[in-house]
Amino acid sequence: SKYSWTSWPLVALKMTKNLHIVPEALTTIEIQYVTEFHVRSSVVSRYARTTVHSSVWNQLPVTKEAVFEVDLPSTAFISNFSIKTQITLDGWLYVAQVQERATAKKIYDEAKRKGKTAGIVAASLREREVEKFRVSVSVPSGTRMSFTLSYEELLQRRLGRYELMLGLRPGQPVQNLTLEVTVAERTGLSFFRVLPLRTSRLLSNTTPNCGHVRYSPTWQQQTSFSPKGLNADFILQYDVKLTDLIGDVQIYDGYFVHYFAPRGLPVVPKDVIFVIDISGSMIGTKIMQTKQAMATILGDLREGDHFNIITFSDKVHIWKEDRTVRATRQNVREAQDFVKKITATGWTNINSALLSAAQLVNPTTSSPNRTSGDQRIPLVIFLTDGEATAGVTAGEAILRNARNALGSASLFGLAFGDDADFPLLRRLSLENRGVARMVYEDADAALQLKGFYDEVASPLLSDIQLSYLDDQAFDVTRALFPNYFQGSELVVAGRVKPGVRDLKVSLTATDSKQKLKLENDVSTFVPEANGTTSSLGCVGEVQGISNFLGQGLRFLVLFHHYKHPDYLQKPHLGLYVVDGEGLSIQTQGLLGQFQHADVELIRAKDLQSTDAGHLAEAVLRKGATKVPVSLQAKNIKDAPGRRHPDKCWVVAKGDVEKLLGHPYQSYVVNHF
Repeated sequence: SKYSWTSWPLVALKMTKNLHIVPEALTTIEIQYVTEFHVRSSVVSRYARTTVHSSVWNQLPVTKEAVFEVDLPSTAFISNFSIKTQITLDGWLYVAQVQERATAKKIYDEAKRKGKTAGIVAASLREREVEKFRVSVSVPSGTRMSFTLSYEELLQRRLGRYELMLGLRPGQPVQNLTLEVTVAERTGLSFFRVLPLRTSRLLSNTTPNCGHVRYSPTWQQQTSFSPKGLNADFILQYDVKLTDLIGDVQIYDGYFVHYFAPRGLPVVPKDVIFVIDISGSMIGTKIMQTKQAMATILGDLREGDHFNIITFSDKVHIWKEDRTVRATRQNVREAQDFVKKITATGWTNINSALLSAAQLVNPTTSSPNRTSGDQRIPLVIFLTDGEATAGVTAGEAILRNARNALGSASLFGLAFGDDADFPLLRRLSLENRGVARMVYEDADAALQLKGFYDEVASPLLSDIQLSYLDDQAFDVTRALFPNYFQGSELVVAGRVKPGVRDLKVSLTATDSKQKLKLENDVSTFVPEANGTTSSLGCVGEVQGISNFLGQGLRFLVLFHHYKHPDYLQKPHLGLYVVDGEGLSIQTQGLLGQFQHADVELIRAKDLQSTDAGHLAEAVLRKGATKVPVSLQAKNIKDAPGRRHPDKCWVVAKGDVEKLLGHPYQSYVVNHF
C-alpha cells in the first residue's frame, strides 16, 4: 500500500514457494518514477527556443538515482539548466560548480553513499548530429525533484525546408506528458507539416503566419509504442513565403538579421569532381554503399554539367585524364561502369588526391573542354574514411597546399565513419569555400551521401556580395558568399543605427548568364515592445526573440596569433568581459568568478617605474584568499580597433590557481 499506482506496476515481483508476492531487492533494481515530462518550443523567424522539463518523485524508502537525458542538435547552445528539489513547499534551487572530472565523480559518489542530494553532468556524446546532455542525481527518499533545460538554435534551410527535431525519451510511460510547438514567420508559411510518430493524438492549427502543434499521448498510447514508453523524434518541417529577390530583413533590439533565399532562378551548370577514397579501410560495406550512392548521383547530373571522378589510396587514378567531360547519357553510363569496378586497397594519400582535383577544376585556358563563354561553378566533393597515411601527412601542409591549388573551387568534405579525420576535412572545407559533413556508418549511408549531394547539386548564384548602404548598418558579420544553392539560405547579421526601419540593400552576384547588381529598400519587421508576436495572428502568446546580451553586458572575442608561438602562446580565441555589470548573481565559471564576488583590492604602495614596469603594488582578496598583484602599463585590446596603452592589475601566473581555488589547465589572463 505504500506504492502509488503509477510506481507499483514497475516494481519487480518475486513468487515464493508459498505464493506470497514480495517486492524484489529495492536497492538494486532500477525503478523509474517520472511524474511529468514537458517539451515546449517556440520558433520565431527561424530562431528556436526549446525548454525540456522533467519531474521525478522518489517514493521508495531508499535513495535512488534519477537520470535526465536530452538530445541536443549539434548547432544548439544551452541557455539555462536548473535542478530544483522539494521536500517542503518552498524547495531549493541548486547551482552547479565546475570541477575536474575525477574530482566531480568522487564528490558525487560520496554524497550518494551518504544519502545526500547530489548531481553530476556527464560528457556530451555525439550521435548523428546530436549531442547527448545527461545528468545523474541522487534523490533521497520522499523527495520530488525537477529538471529544466533550455537551449536555442538557428534553424538552417536545407533542400527547401527548415526542420525542427525534438527528442521524446522520458525513459518510461508518463502520466503527464506534453509537447507543444509554435512557429511564427512574418512573411508567411508556404507549408507546415509534422512527420508521423507511431502514436496519434497530434493536434495542429495553422494560420498564414503561424503554425501550432500540441501532442499529449495517454499512458496507453505511450505503452503501445513500447513497454518503456516513447523513444522517438518529433520532427516538424516548414518553409516560408519569400517573394522579394533581395530577401527578408528583421530588426531586434538594435540588431538586424537578413535572410537571403531567392526562389525561381535558373540553375547554373557546374564542374564537379568526385574524389573517392578507395584505401583498404573502405573494404566491405563502405565501398559498396559508396558505389550505390555514386550510381544514383551520376544519374542525376544535368546535361549542362561537366564532371570527372578521382579514386585514390596511396596512388591516384583519374577516370578521364586532364579534363572534365559533359554529362551526356553515354558519359554517365561509362562513369557508372567505372564506379562498379573500383576496389579498395592500399594507404591514404589525401594531399595528392586534392592536388589532382585542383588541376581538373583549374585547367589552363587552352584546355579542350573550355570555351570563352563557359560559366560553370567548380565544385570538389571529397570522400574519405581515414587519416592521411601516405605522401604528405602533416595537416598544416595539406591545408596550405589545398589553399594554393584550389583557387575559386568550393571543396565539400565528407568524413565517412568515426575513423575519418573530420577536423582536417572541416578546415579544408571552410578554408576553401565549402562545408564538411559526417557520414555515419549505418544501413542508410548511401542515402546520407545522396542527401548531401542534393544540397549542392543545384547552384543558382556565385560570388554573392550583400552590402548595406548609407552607413545604416555596422558590425556586420559575413556578407560575401561563394555560392548560393537551391533550397538553402544565406544569413547576415549586424547592428543598425537607432531609428532605422528600412535598410537599403545592395546585391551583386553572378548567375548562369551574367553578373547581377540590384539595389532595393527593404522594409524591416520590428517586434512589439513586449517581445511577443501576437501581431502575426498566432494562437495564444508566442515568446519572441529575447534581447541580445541585455543592459550592462559587452563581450569581446579576439583571435590571438603569435609570430613565434611556444607551448603557452598558441593561436587561440580569447573571450573577454568588457562590461559584466549586467551578469546575474547566478553567473559562475570563467565568466562569473569575479562578478558579484567578495573581491577587494587592498592598495599597498605606489612605486617609481621599475625595470619590470610595475607602477604600484597591492593585494587582491577574494574571500579568504589573498594574492599579490601589480599595476602595470600594458597595450590592451578591449575593442575591435587597435590596441591602446592602459594600466591594469596583473596576477602572477603562479598565483592564478591559488586565486581560483582549483587547478586550472588553460592559460588565463584576468584584468581588474
